[in-house]
Amino acid sequence: MSATAEVIRFAGDVSIDKIQIISANGYGQEVTNQVIALEIYEDLFSPFISGVMAFKDSLDLANLFPFVGEEYVNIAIHTPSMTGPANVINDQFYIYKMTNRETQGNRNAIYELHFISREALVDVNKKVSVPYKGKCSDIIKTIIKDTVNGLESKKNINIEDTANSTKFIANYWSPVKSINHVAEYSLNQNNSLSYLFFESRKGLNFVSLENLYTSNVVQTFISDNFMRTFTPDGRSYRDIPAEYQRIIEISIPKAFDYLDRARSGMYASKMITFDVTTKKFVVKNYDMLTDFKNNKHLNDYPVASNASVRRSASTVFDYSKYYGSFNSYTDTTNTAGIQQRMSLMQQAMATRVEILVPGRTDYTVGQKVFLNLNKFNPIQSSDSSKDVQDKMFSGNYVISAINHSIDRDAHQCKMELIKDSFIVDLNKGGQ
Repeated sequence: MSATAEVIRFAGDVSIDKIQIISANGYGQEVTNQVIALEIYEDLFSPFISGVMAFKDSLDLANLFPFVGEEYVNIAIHTPSMTGPANVINDQFYIYKMTNRETQGNRNAIYELHFISREALVDVNKKVSVPYKGKCSDIIKTIIKDTVNGLESKKNINIEDTANSTKFIANYWSPVKSINHVAEYSLNQNNSLSYLFFESRKGLNFVSLENLYTSNVVQTFISDNFMRTFTPDGRSYRDIPAEYQRIIEISIPKAFDYLDRARSGMYASKMITFDVTTKKFVVKNYDMLTDFKNNKHLNDYPVASNASVRRSASTVFDYSKYYGSFNSYTDTTNTAGIQQRMSLMQQAMATRVEILVPGRTDYTVGQKVFLNLNKFNPIQSSDSSKDVQDKMFSGNYVISAINHSIDRDAHQCKMELIKDSFIVDLNKGGQ
Protein backbone atom coordinates (compact mmCIF):
# COMPACT_ATOMS: atom_id res chain seq x y z
CA MET A 1 0.00 0.00 0.00
CA SER A 2 1.42 3.42 -0.89
CA ALA A 3 2.04 5.95 1.83
CA THR A 4 -0.56 8.32 0.34
CA ALA A 5 -3.25 5.62 0.49
CA GLU A 6 -2.51 4.66 4.08
CA VAL A 7 -5.13 5.00 6.77
CA ILE A 8 -4.09 5.33 10.39
CA ARG A 9 -6.08 2.91 12.56
CA PHE A 10 -5.42 4.29 16.04
CA ALA A 11 -3.15 6.63 17.97
CA GLY A 12 0.17 4.82 18.18
CA ASP A 13 -0.21 2.92 14.91
CA VAL A 14 3.14 2.27 13.26
CA SER A 15 4.54 0.91 10.02
CA ILE A 16 7.95 -0.80 10.12
CA ASP A 17 9.15 -0.40 6.54
CA LYS A 18 12.63 -1.87 6.74
CA ILE A 19 15.27 -3.03 9.15
CA GLN A 20 18.36 -4.14 7.28
CA ILE A 21 21.77 -5.08 8.62
CA ILE A 22 24.87 -4.37 6.50
CA SER A 23 28.02 -6.37 7.23
CA ALA A 24 31.54 -4.99 7.09
CA ASN A 25 32.04 -6.46 3.61
CA GLY A 26 28.85 -4.87 2.28
CA TYR A 27 26.53 -7.87 2.56
CA GLY A 28 22.98 -6.81 3.38
CA GLN A 29 20.24 -8.86 5.04
CA GLU A 30 16.64 -7.83 5.68
CA VAL A 31 15.87 -8.67 9.34
CA THR A 32 12.52 -6.94 9.86
CA ASN A 33 10.80 -10.20 10.82
CA GLN A 34 13.51 -11.06 13.36
CA VAL A 35 13.12 -7.82 15.34
CA ILE A 36 10.80 -8.30 18.31
CA ALA A 37 10.99 -4.75 19.64
CA LEU A 38 12.92 -1.58 18.96
CA GLU A 39 13.80 1.42 21.11
CA ILE A 40 15.34 4.65 19.86
CA TYR A 41 16.72 7.22 22.33
CA GLU A 42 17.19 10.95 21.81
CA ASP A 43 18.53 13.37 24.40
CA LEU A 44 18.89 17.15 24.33
CA PHE A 45 22.05 16.89 26.44
CA SER A 46 23.65 14.04 24.46
CA PRO A 47 25.34 14.48 21.06
CA PHE A 48 23.99 11.40 19.29
CA ILE A 49 20.90 9.22 18.83
CA SER A 50 21.21 5.65 20.09
CA GLY A 51 18.97 2.63 20.50
CA VAL A 52 18.56 -1.10 20.99
CA MET A 53 16.83 -3.93 19.12
CA ALA A 54 15.47 -7.08 20.73
CA PHE A 55 16.32 -9.78 18.21
CA LYS A 56 14.99 -13.33 17.71
CA ASP A 57 17.47 -15.20 15.55
CA SER A 58 16.54 -18.51 13.91
CA LEU A 59 18.93 -18.05 10.96
CA ASP A 60 22.19 -17.97 12.91
CA LEU A 61 22.87 -14.42 11.74
CA ALA A 62 25.54 -14.02 14.38
CA ASN A 63 27.71 -16.38 12.32
CA LEU A 64 26.35 -15.43 8.91
CA PHE A 65 27.60 -11.82 9.01
CA PRO A 66 29.30 -12.48 11.50
CA PHE A 67 28.45 -10.01 14.29
CA VAL A 68 31.76 -8.57 15.47
CA GLY A 69 30.99 -4.90 16.01
CA GLU A 70 31.60 -3.80 12.41
CA GLU A 71 28.01 -3.78 11.16
CA TYR A 72 25.46 -1.10 10.36
CA VAL A 73 21.67 -1.17 10.50
CA ASN A 74 19.30 0.73 8.23
CA ILE A 75 16.01 1.57 9.95
CA ALA A 76 12.94 2.96 8.19
CA ILE A 77 9.77 3.47 10.25
CA HIS A 78 6.85 5.84 9.87
CA THR A 79 3.46 6.63 11.33
CA PRO A 80 0.77 5.74 8.75
CA SER A 81 -0.44 8.80 6.81
CA MET A 82 2.74 10.72 7.73
CA THR A 83 5.37 11.14 5.03
CA GLY A 84 8.31 13.42 4.33
CA PRO A 85 11.80 13.45 5.89
CA ALA A 86 10.70 15.41 8.98
CA ASN A 87 7.96 12.92 9.85
CA VAL A 88 9.73 9.56 9.54
CA ILE A 89 12.54 7.65 11.22
CA ASN A 90 14.90 6.78 8.40
CA ASP A 91 18.61 6.53 9.13
CA GLN A 92 21.67 4.30 9.31
CA PHE A 93 23.25 3.44 12.65
CA TYR A 94 26.39 1.64 13.78
CA ILE A 95 25.90 -1.58 15.76
CA TYR A 96 28.42 -1.39 18.59
CA LYS A 97 27.34 -4.03 21.09
CA MET A 98 25.49 -7.34 21.53
CA THR A 99 24.12 -8.25 24.96
CA ASN A 100 21.81 -10.67 26.81
CA ARG A 101 22.12 -13.54 24.37
CA GLU A 102 20.02 -16.54 25.39
CA THR A 103 19.19 -19.72 23.51
CA GLN A 104 15.66 -21.06 23.13
CA GLY A 105 15.75 -24.75 22.29
CA ASN A 106 18.14 -25.81 19.56
CA ARG A 107 17.06 -23.43 16.83
CA ASN A 108 16.53 -19.97 18.28
CA ALA A 109 18.56 -17.35 20.08
CA ILE A 110 17.38 -14.09 21.57
CA TYR A 111 19.73 -11.16 22.07
CA GLU A 112 19.91 -7.37 22.00
CA LEU A 113 21.79 -5.30 19.44
CA HIS A 114 22.78 -1.79 20.53
CA PHE A 115 23.30 0.91 17.92
CA ILE A 116 24.32 4.57 17.72
CA SER A 117 24.76 7.24 15.05
CA ARG A 118 27.79 6.67 12.85
CA GLU A 119 29.23 10.05 13.89
CA ALA A 120 29.82 8.56 17.34
CA LEU A 121 32.13 6.00 15.72
CA VAL A 122 34.07 8.82 14.07
CA ASP A 123 34.21 10.83 17.29
CA VAL A 124 35.61 8.00 19.41
CA ASN A 125 38.39 7.44 16.87
CA LYS A 126 39.65 11.00 16.64
CA LYS A 127 41.76 13.01 19.06
CA VAL A 128 43.12 16.01 17.22
CA SER A 129 45.40 18.95 17.99
CA VAL A 130 44.08 21.73 15.79
CA PRO A 131 43.78 25.53 16.20
CA TYR A 132 40.38 27.07 15.51
CA LYS A 133 39.45 30.71 15.18
CA GLY A 134 36.57 32.77 13.85
CA LYS A 135 32.84 33.03 14.37
CA CYS A 136 31.64 30.34 16.76
CA SER A 137 28.87 29.11 14.45
CA ASP A 138 31.36 28.86 11.54
CA ILE A 139 33.74 26.80 13.69
CA ILE A 140 30.92 24.38 14.53
CA LYS A 141 30.02 23.92 10.86
CA THR A 142 33.68 23.22 10.06
CA ILE A 143 34.02 20.60 12.81
CA ILE A 144 30.81 18.80 11.82
CA LYS A 145 31.68 18.59 8.12
CA ASP A 146 35.48 18.24 8.23
CA THR A 147 36.55 14.85 6.85
CA VAL A 148 40.03 15.01 8.40
CA ASN A 149 39.63 16.44 11.90
CA GLY A 150 35.86 16.60 12.25
CA LEU A 151 32.79 14.36 12.44
CA GLU A 152 32.67 13.73 8.67
CA SER A 153 28.89 14.11 8.82
CA LYS A 154 26.69 14.35 5.73
CA LYS A 155 23.51 14.86 7.74
CA ASN A 156 21.40 17.98 7.74
CA ILE A 157 22.72 20.57 10.17
CA ASN A 158 20.84 23.29 11.99
CA ILE A 159 23.26 25.92 13.26
CA GLU A 160 21.99 29.10 14.88
CA ASP A 161 24.13 32.06 13.92
CA THR A 162 26.31 33.30 16.79
CA ALA A 163 27.13 36.90 17.64
CA ASN A 164 30.72 36.35 18.73
CA SER A 165 34.02 34.83 17.70
CA THR A 166 36.64 32.83 19.59
CA LYS A 167 40.04 31.26 19.20
CA PHE A 168 41.37 28.11 20.85
CA ILE A 169 43.54 25.06 20.34
CA ALA A 170 41.97 21.61 20.59
CA ASN A 171 44.54 19.82 22.73
CA TYR A 172 44.06 16.29 21.38
CA TRP A 173 40.32 16.61 21.85
CA SER A 174 37.63 14.64 20.09
CA PRO A 175 35.41 16.62 17.69
CA VAL A 176 32.50 16.56 20.15
CA LYS A 177 34.69 17.90 22.96
CA SER A 178 35.72 20.78 20.70
CA ILE A 179 32.07 21.46 19.83
CA ASN A 180 31.06 21.47 23.50
CA HIS A 181 33.93 23.84 24.25
CA VAL A 182 32.65 26.27 21.63
CA ALA A 183 29.10 25.91 23.00
CA GLU A 184 30.26 27.22 26.38
CA TYR A 185 31.60 30.36 24.70
CA SER A 186 28.87 31.05 22.12
CA LEU A 187 26.52 34.03 22.38
CA ASN A 188 23.36 34.23 20.29
CA GLN A 189 22.03 37.46 18.78
CA ASN A 190 20.35 38.27 22.12
CA ASN A 191 23.69 37.84 23.94
CA SER A 192 22.41 34.71 25.66
CA LEU A 193 25.01 32.07 26.49
CA SER A 194 22.90 28.91 26.26
CA TYR A 195 23.99 26.88 23.22
CA LEU A 196 23.61 23.09 23.06
CA PHE A 197 24.86 20.50 20.58
CA PHE A 198 22.56 17.53 20.06
CA GLU A 199 21.18 15.22 17.41
CA SER A 200 17.49 15.06 16.61
CA ARG A 201 16.04 13.12 13.74
CA LYS A 202 16.10 16.33 11.74
CA GLY A 203 19.91 16.27 11.88
CA LEU A 204 22.71 17.73 14.00
CA ASN A 205 21.79 20.88 15.90
CA PHE A 206 23.80 23.70 17.43
CA VAL A 207 21.21 26.08 18.85
CA SER A 208 20.51 28.13 21.95
CA LEU A 209 17.83 27.38 24.51
CA GLU A 210 16.14 30.59 23.37
CA ASN A 211 15.86 29.13 19.88
CA LEU A 212 13.96 26.14 21.29
CA TYR A 213 11.86 28.28 23.63
CA THR A 214 10.59 30.52 20.82
CA SER A 215 9.71 27.74 18.35
CA ASN A 216 6.13 26.74 17.57
CA VAL A 217 4.21 24.31 19.79
CA VAL A 218 3.97 20.97 17.96
CA GLN A 219 1.51 19.23 20.30
CA THR A 220 -0.66 19.81 23.36
CA PHE A 221 -0.75 16.95 25.86
CA ILE A 222 -3.73 16.64 28.19
CA SER A 223 -4.25 14.56 31.31
CA ASP A 224 -7.97 13.73 31.67
CA ASN A 225 -10.40 10.81 31.43
CA PHE A 226 -11.05 11.16 27.69
CA MET A 227 -12.28 7.93 26.07
CA ARG A 228 -13.86 8.81 22.74
CA THR A 229 -15.69 11.64 20.95
CA PHE A 230 -19.46 11.76 20.49
CA THR A 231 -21.51 13.33 17.70
CA PRO A 232 -24.54 15.55 18.52
CA ASP A 233 -26.87 12.58 18.00
CA GLY A 234 -25.02 10.47 20.56
CA ARG A 235 -22.91 8.27 18.31
CA SER A 236 -19.28 7.75 19.23
CA TYR A 237 -16.24 7.64 16.99
CA ARG A 238 -12.46 7.51 17.34
CA ASP A 239 -10.96 10.97 17.28
CA ILE A 240 -7.34 10.04 16.56
CA PRO A 241 -5.91 13.59 16.81
CA ALA A 242 -7.55 13.90 20.24
CA GLU A 243 -6.21 10.47 21.27
CA TYR A 244 -2.68 11.60 20.42
CA GLN A 245 -3.08 14.44 22.92
CA ARG A 246 -3.96 12.15 25.82
CA ILE A 247 -1.34 11.22 28.40
CA ILE A 248 -1.24 7.52 29.27
CA GLU A 249 1.03 7.89 32.29
CA ILE A 250 2.62 10.87 34.00
CA SER A 251 5.18 11.24 36.78
CA ILE A 252 7.14 14.14 38.21
CA PRO A 253 10.54 12.85 39.39
CA LYS A 254 11.60 16.22 40.81
CA ALA A 255 9.28 19.21 41.12
CA PHE A 256 11.94 21.38 42.76
CA ASP A 257 15.04 21.19 44.93
CA TYR A 258 15.99 24.48 46.56
CA LEU A 259 19.33 23.24 47.91
CA ASP A 260 20.41 21.92 44.53
CA ARG A 261 19.37 25.17 42.84
CA ALA A 262 21.29 27.27 45.34
CA ARG A 263 24.46 25.16 45.16
CA SER A 264 24.44 24.99 41.36
CA GLY A 265 24.34 28.76 40.89
CA MET A 266 20.83 28.93 39.47
CA TYR A 267 19.62 31.62 41.85
CA ALA A 268 22.84 33.60 42.22
CA SER A 269 26.62 33.28 42.13
CA LYS A 270 29.87 35.12 42.74
CA MET A 271 32.82 34.85 40.34
CA ILE A 272 36.32 36.03 41.19
CA THR A 273 38.62 36.56 38.20
CA PHE A 274 42.31 37.38 38.01
CA ASP A 275 44.05 38.31 34.78
CA VAL A 276 47.70 37.22 34.94
CA THR A 277 48.59 39.62 32.10
CA THR A 278 46.92 42.84 33.24
CA LYS A 279 47.15 41.92 36.95
CA LYS A 280 43.49 42.89 37.40
CA PHE A 281 41.29 41.34 40.07
CA VAL A 282 37.50 41.46 39.53
CA VAL A 283 34.53 40.21 41.55
CA LYS A 284 31.24 39.78 39.68
CA ASN A 285 27.85 38.92 41.21
CA TYR A 286 24.97 37.40 39.28
CA ASP A 287 21.26 37.30 40.17
CA MET A 288 18.73 35.17 38.26
CA LEU A 289 15.73 37.45 38.72
CA THR A 290 17.65 40.54 37.64
CA ASP A 291 18.74 38.77 34.46
CA PHE A 292 15.39 37.03 33.77
CA LYS A 293 13.97 39.83 31.63
CA ASN A 294 17.11 39.88 29.46
CA ASN A 295 16.45 36.38 28.13
CA LYS A 296 13.59 34.64 26.34
CA HIS A 297 11.76 31.90 28.20
CA LEU A 298 9.15 29.22 27.65
CA ASN A 299 6.60 30.92 29.89
CA ASP A 300 6.13 34.40 31.31
CA TYR A 301 7.27 34.15 34.93
CA PRO A 302 10.41 32.91 36.74
CA VAL A 303 10.46 29.83 38.99
CA ALA A 304 11.28 31.98 42.03
CA SER A 305 9.56 34.94 43.62
CA ASN A 306 11.13 38.19 44.75
CA ALA A 307 10.96 36.85 48.30
CA SER A 308 13.15 33.84 47.53
CA VAL A 309 16.30 33.39 49.60
CA ARG A 310 19.19 33.80 47.20
CA ARG A 311 22.69 35.03 47.91
CA SER A 312 25.66 35.30 45.58
CA ALA A 313 27.80 33.55 48.20
CA SER A 314 25.81 30.33 47.70
CA THR A 315 28.05 29.59 44.69
CA VAL A 316 31.53 31.09 44.65
CA PHE A 317 34.22 30.17 42.15
CA ASP A 318 37.41 31.63 40.71
CA TYR A 319 38.29 31.88 37.03
CA SER A 320 41.54 32.82 35.31
CA LYS A 321 41.73 35.31 32.45
CA TYR A 322 44.58 35.70 29.97
CA TYR A 323 44.34 39.03 28.18
CA GLY A 324 45.99 38.91 24.76
CA SER A 325 46.91 35.22 24.87
CA PHE A 326 46.08 35.14 21.13
CA ASN A 327 46.98 37.88 18.68
CA SER A 328 44.01 40.18 17.89
CA TYR A 329 41.89 38.45 20.57
CA THR A 330 41.84 40.44 23.80
CA ASP A 331 40.13 37.83 25.98
CA THR A 332 39.13 34.35 24.82
CA THR A 333 37.61 33.20 28.11
CA ASN A 334 33.86 33.16 28.74
CA THR A 335 33.95 35.11 31.99
CA ALA A 336 31.44 37.61 30.58
CA GLY A 337 28.66 35.00 30.54
CA ILE A 338 29.64 31.85 32.38
CA GLN A 339 27.47 32.72 35.38
CA GLN A 340 24.49 33.33 33.14
CA ARG A 341 25.07 30.00 31.36
CA MET A 342 25.23 28.13 34.67
CA SER A 343 21.95 29.66 35.71
CA LEU A 344 20.15 29.21 32.38
CA MET A 345 21.09 25.53 32.19
CA GLN A 346 19.76 24.95 35.68
CA GLN A 347 16.62 26.98 34.99
CA ALA A 348 15.99 24.83 31.91
CA MET A 349 15.60 21.79 34.16
CA ALA A 350 13.82 23.59 36.99
CA THR A 351 10.67 21.51 36.38
CA ARG A 352 10.96 18.02 34.91
CA VAL A 353 7.98 15.86 33.97
CA GLU A 354 7.89 12.37 32.42
CA ILE A 355 4.93 11.33 30.29
CA LEU A 356 3.96 8.27 28.25
CA VAL A 357 1.93 9.05 25.13
CA PRO A 358 0.90 7.32 21.88
CA GLY A 359 3.92 7.41 19.61
CA ARG A 360 4.42 9.33 16.40
CA THR A 361 7.51 9.32 14.23
CA ASP A 362 7.48 13.11 13.87
CA TYR A 363 8.15 13.59 17.59
CA THR A 364 11.78 14.41 18.22
CA VAL A 365 13.93 15.97 20.91
CA GLY A 366 14.06 19.77 21.12
CA GLN A 367 10.43 20.29 20.11
CA LYS A 368 8.18 22.61 22.09
CA VAL A 369 4.94 21.19 23.54
CA PHE A 370 2.20 22.43 25.84
CA LEU A 371 1.20 20.41 28.90
CA ASN A 372 -2.34 20.98 30.19
CA LEU A 373 -2.92 19.39 33.59
CA ASN A 374 -5.81 19.70 36.02
CA LYS A 375 -5.73 20.35 39.76
CA PHE A 376 -6.54 17.53 42.16
CA ASN A 377 -9.01 19.54 44.24
CA PRO A 378 -12.81 19.08 43.89
CA ILE A 379 -14.27 20.74 40.82
CA GLN A 380 -17.42 22.86 40.90
CA SER A 381 -19.89 22.96 38.02
CA SER A 382 -19.29 26.69 37.75
CA ASP A 383 -15.51 26.28 37.37
CA SER A 384 -14.01 27.27 34.03
CA SER A 385 -11.16 25.43 32.36
CA LYS A 386 -8.74 28.03 33.77
CA ASP A 387 -10.11 27.49 37.29
CA VAL A 388 -9.28 23.77 37.25
CA GLN A 389 -5.90 24.08 35.50
CA ASP A 390 -2.80 23.12 37.47
CA LYS A 391 -0.86 26.32 36.96
CA MET A 392 2.35 25.04 38.55
CA PHE A 393 2.86 22.13 36.16
CA SER A 394 0.91 23.25 33.11
CA GLY A 395 2.67 25.36 30.52
CA ASN A 396 5.12 25.25 27.64
CA TYR A 397 7.83 22.60 27.82
CA VAL A 398 10.68 21.36 25.65
CA ILE A 399 11.15 17.66 24.92
CA SER A 400 14.54 17.05 26.53
CA ALA A 401 14.59 13.27 26.02
CA ILE A 402 12.44 10.78 24.17
CA ASN A 403 12.32 7.01 23.98
CA HIS A 404 10.52 5.65 20.93
CA SER A 405 9.34 2.17 21.96
CA ILE A 406 8.14 0.23 18.93
CA ASP A 407 6.92 -3.31 18.39
CA ARG A 408 4.73 -4.97 15.79
CA ASP A 409 1.54 -3.79 17.47
CA ALA A 410 2.08 -0.20 18.51
CA HIS A 411 4.40 2.75 19.03
CA GLN A 412 4.66 4.59 22.34
CA CYS A 413 6.84 7.53 23.33
CA LYS A 414 8.16 8.10 26.81
CA MET A 415 9.17 11.74 27.01
CA GLU A 416 11.07 13.83 29.51
CA LEU A 417 9.75 17.39 29.40
CA ILE A 418 11.53 20.35 30.99
CA LYS A 419 10.57 23.99 31.51
CA ASP A 420 12.41 27.00 32.87
CA SER A 421 9.47 29.16 33.88
CA PHE A 422 5.84 29.28 35.05
CA ILE A 423 2.56 30.47 33.57
CA VAL A 424 1.74 31.94 37.00
CA ASP A 425 3.31 34.90 38.80
CA LEU A 426 4.62 33.68 42.15
CA ASN A 427 4.72 37.26 43.41
CA LYS A 428 0.92 37.22 43.29
CA GLY A 429 0.63 34.10 45.43
CA GLY A 430 0.35 31.63 42.56
CA GLN A 431 -3.12 32.86 41.56
